[in-house]
Amino acid sequence: MNSIRPVRPGILIGLLGILFGIGWAFWLVLGHERLHASLEAASLTVVPLHEQEASHNAENQIESAVRRTHNNGAEHMHVKKEAMPVSTQEAHGHGGGHNDALTELTHTRLTRGHLHAMGLGLGAIIISFILAFTSASGWIKIAASTMAGLGGLIYPLAWIAMGYRTPSLGPEMAEASVTVIAAPGVGLFLAGALTAVFFVAKDMLMNKR
Repeated sequence: MNSIRPVRPGILIGLLGILFGIGWAFWLVLGHERLHASLEAASLTVVPLHEQEASHNAENQIESAVRRTHNNGAEHMHVKKEAMPVSTQEAHGHGGGHNDALTELTHTRLTRGHLHAMGLGLGAIIISFILAFTSASGWIKIAASTMAGLGGLIYPLAWIAMGYRTPSLGPEMAEASVTVIAAPGVGLFLAGALTAVFFVAKDMLMNKR
């Protein structure tokens, strides 16, 4: 217990991250209809013209590719939804139950918030335990474990914010808008992880002498 005392903040924040990830997964399932209602309301805003053109061009390319693969000169093929690849069906909302590709992307980004919260929360706990048994001083252990925990909690929030902003801002602008959240999250987590790696390597070299 004395060994893990300095890294308890990182362990606690990591556990909170895991609990948040579990809770967010329940919300995505139980509040699915309410979530989609809010996303559809946001998607009613004006979509930039270049995004509309890009979407139409992508659909035309898919149809052309399907026609080329069936171009044997015998008959003209009509593109059928059941003949499309699974990824194409999902892009039009038939595979995953979503209305369009933008809604599918939004749901994917929201789901990644859950996945990153679970993974980085567990990572922060592991980093904290590794730091606990290194030769790092107490304040370094506290700082590094806390940074890893905070980074693992902030970064998933960036994915969730990106998901909610995608219908109204579009994929690229939504991603750019959360850089101010994602970058510090990544930086904090990496700082904690690199500190742990440094002291593990240092202790291994010292023991060989």
